[in-house]
Amino acid sequence: MGEVIKNSNFRKLFLSNLFSGVGQGMTMIGISWYMIELTGTARLLGSTMIISAILTLLIGPFAGTMIDRFSRKAILQFEQLAGFTVLLTVSVWGWLGTYSEWMMVFIYLSSIFIFYMHESAQSAFVQEIFEPKLYGSINSFLEIENQTALVLSGALAGILLEKFGLHVVLILNALAYLLAFLNLLGINYVSTSKEKLKLDTRNSWLSMFNESWRFIKRRMGLMIFGVAALIPFITVMLVNLLNPIFVSHSLKADVKIYSLGEVTYSIGALISGVCTTIITRKMSSSSYMVANYFMMIVALILTVTFPKAGIFLLCSALIGWCNVSTRLIRQNMYMELLPNHLIGRVLSFFKSIGTLLRLLLLALFTIIIDLNGVSVGYFILAGILSLATIGVFLSFHLLLKEID
Repeated sequence: MGEVIKNSNFRKLFLSNLFSGVGQGMTMIGISWYMIELTGTARLLGSTMIISAILTLLIGPFAGTMIDRFSRKAILQFEQLAGFTVLLTVSVWGWLGTYSEWMMVFIYLSSIFIFYMHESAQSAFVQEIFEPKLYGSINSFLEIENQTALVLSGALAGILLEKFGLHVVLILNALAYLLAFLNLLGINYVSTSKEKLKLDTRNSWLSMFNESWRFIKRRMGLMIFGVAALIPFITVMLVNLLNPIFVSHSLKADVKIYSLGEVTYSIGALISGVCTTIITRKMSSSSYMVANYFMMIVALILTVTFPKAGIFLLCSALIGWCNVSTRLIRQNMYMELLPNHLIGRVLSFFKSIGTLLRLLLLALFTIIIDLNGVSVGYFILAGILSLATIGVFLSFHLLLKEID
């Protein structure tokens, strides 16, 4: 880890990701809460999540191919400038007038698209510019940084939204994206060799996508693991729909409890980022991953079985721990085992499958939450996680044999 900290490229990437994470986190908290308060139901937020899932599903193959075809640094910089431009424009509107529903939808969709591109592009970028021996430490540091950004986001969003309003939150987030862009400028980076770039530009987008599909379909263990390993992340995305409704309607609490839930989630995730590397040195990755699936199931059930603010905050921390632990294991395995020229497309393929699952669940949740209550959603997610646990257990060792 000392070698990682001394690396100037890593320090710049760390700061860039910190600022963009704060911008992303505060925006999503502010918009989600504003939608619930504006309409009084889950329909606007749920419908917006469905639209975002459809769009990300459609752009998935294109996004993955673009990540493998062009400079990963340029892609990261583009998304940061896009975030700055969109949030600055909308925040100025907020100073001059009032926000309407379509503007909330536009901001949410823009933020989701930026997040969708960022994760895969950054994974490919890290794999490309750092040595394999550093992957585990770098992923842990970046996860710690991500959760630190979310802690800051949750703490600041609750205060700023209540005292100053959404327009102030958005302009601060725009400045955070600008700082992220400026830090990334200083990273020394040479993209893929000129010979490979020439080859890739002669290939069609479809042929490049088909290359990744041929790689995946020959490896059933990779297919099962890739889908099952995404379920904790999908769970967290859907909990983002359930939590503001649960806090507002079931706990009868205000935005401070909701944003504090984001803080405790991030604290749990932050501790996990520090501890996962240490734990996996003494415990097999497969066993630790399965254990975290079980803990997340327990946290979801406890949340609705004992609807108290304290239980909600404690379970949020546990969910944060479990999500980050499983994501770090998944991320480290992909970086070590997938070829760099395919990683963007392979990750985007699995994210597209995850998006399809999330889309189906969002459609279901948007219908049943207002009819049957928010608790049903938590129980459904616990059941899906149980199936995913079996998938991870069965596929883990097969995956290691399949990829060479």
